[in-house]
Amino acid sequence: MKSAAFEHLLRHFRTNKQSLAAEIQVFIDNGSLRDSTNMMKIAKYSGALDCLYWQALGNDLTNFAKGIRRTLEKAKTHHGFEGV
Repeated sequence: MKSAAFEHLLRHFRTNKQSLAAEIQVFIDNGSLRDSTNMMKIAKYSGALDCLYWQALGNDLTNFAKGIRRTLEKAKTHHGFEGV
């Protein structure tokens, strides 16, 4: 049985992951122009995912935390966001 903490974090993870992907797509569609609003949204969602990573570790959800970290690493590697 999944814990309430896991379900709660998972819901936030899915929402922030979709939002991060959408903002990265906007960035790519704009020809990688440095729009400050878009960059702030990317930073916001990646920061939220980083926060969820630490919350998952704090709730002893190690495998879930690893999945969150992989998502952030993929955003860095495949989309070139070193500041993420």
